[in-house]
Amino acid sequence: MHSRNPVIQRYAKLIGRTDAALAMKLVNIASLDPFITNSGRTGLTGASNADRRLWEEMNQNPDKFEHECQSVMAIFEPTAPVIEDKELLDFTGKEGIKPIKTRIGQQLFRKRVLEAYQYRCCITGLEDPILLIASHIRPWKADARYRLDPRNGLCLSNLHDRAFDQGLITFNEDLELVLSVHLKGLKSVSAQDNFLKYEGVKIRHSAQFSPSEEHLAFHREHIFIDNL
Repeated sequence: MHSRNPVIQRYAKLIGRTDAALAMKLVNIASLDPFITNSGRTGLTGASNADRRLWEEMNQNPDKFEHECQSVMAIFEPTAPVIEDKELLDFTGKEGIKPIKTRIGQQLFRKRVLEAYQYRCCITGLEDPILLIASHIRPWKADARYRLDPRNGLCLSNLHDRAFDQGLITFNEDLELVLSVHLKGLKSVSAQDNFLKYEGVKIRHSAQFSPSEEHLAFHREHIFIDNL
């Protein structure tokens, strides 16, 4: 969170604050976030009472807070014009602002899932939050009812999240890792270290938010490539 960060510079301009002031405010608020502090970072120690009230408000109703933020930004930032694709003749990379869809409540889902698995990949035990994903068992787009359900989540490393999302791995009724035929056919040391040696290993899980068998069954039937 540095004042030279282009995102901070953009929002500082929108709210009429200096880049340094906004960066300082964000670092102060970061000191209140367990997700930040659990990763070994501390932020600054100058969080005010107003910062603490803001943090409490966000924690008490994160969905409402995020919706309010989106509403405010819609006022400050006009919708970017739609530009039709043309043949790319200039290969110079450019940056721009365009409207995107935001997954409301995703950060809360991540927080709940990672806490349930004690900030460790449920397959390998990898414990660095930077490399961990709150992976949806039943995909986000499949059913809106389960998008923020912690029992529809697994804490996986980036690599295993990708493999799970692409149906290369799944879990059986006993929560044991199942590998696809494709993965079993790989011969590299990397495949052995990251996948083959974990086949049949039972995942670590929380009693409070253990993965739903209904969601896992959906993944086995509709996502796992060996069953398609």
